[in-house]
Amino acid sequence: MLAQVILIASLPSMFCAGCTAFLAYKERKQWVWFAGLSVLAGIGGISALNIGLWRLGGLH
Repeated sequence: MLAQVILIASLPSMFCAGCTAFLAYKERKQWVWFAGLSVLAGIGGISALNIGLWRLGGLH
């Protein structure tokens, strides 16, 4: 269950990183925006894990 929570929290970041790679491959200038969104999504995922992860650890 813990691995699933970590995977779900990092999915937006992985999706943006995939879009960045695809747009860079196609030589489009929009890849820079998706790279920035990937970083922001990663930070959001980490903060979501910091808020909700202690509940899964049994530390009530």
